[in-house]
Amino acid sequence: MSSRKLASSLLSVSMLSACVVVLTPAQAAAATPKCTRQVQMKPRAGYSYYMLIPKSATTVNCYMNRGTQNTGVTALQTALAYCYNVQKGISGGKFGPGDIDGIYGRDTELAVEHLQLQLFPQESSKQDGIYGPVTAASMKFPWHNPTSDRIMDTCTRRDGSS
Repeated sequence: MSSRKLASSLLSVSMLSACVVVLTPAQAAAATPKCTRQVQMKPRAGYSYYMLIPKSATTVNCYMNRGTQNTGVTALQTALAYCYNVQKGISGGKFGPGDIDGIYGRDTELAVEHLQLQLFPQESSKQDGIYGPVTAASMKFPWHNPTSDRIMDTCTRRDGSS
């Protein structure tokens, strides 16, 4: 390869590597669809049990923040209440079953922020109180028994891992 062609190739590679785009949380949220509902997802193939996972019209890689009000929030709040020992609000009480109302208010936002602190202790940029794809992929959701229509004590991630 000629030195001119090599120099041109190296310049192209360096220009490509310099074009890394970093999105702010607001920009990332704008590029990610909002969760609008919940969907049943089986933790493992062949199981009759299922988890309720927040979802947009097309993907489970969606986001929710304060002001969101739908069944996706209910699925998130159920996970917070049954799978995590997180605080809500300024009073410091624990987020529990009585807090499940389908409204992403201040208590839900603070509970998500406390969860993110547990999941990402060294990454303050991920501790924003917004439920998004990174938080969703890392958190666990409780299993539901379709026969008894009750929430079980088992919680796993969407991929079925503990």
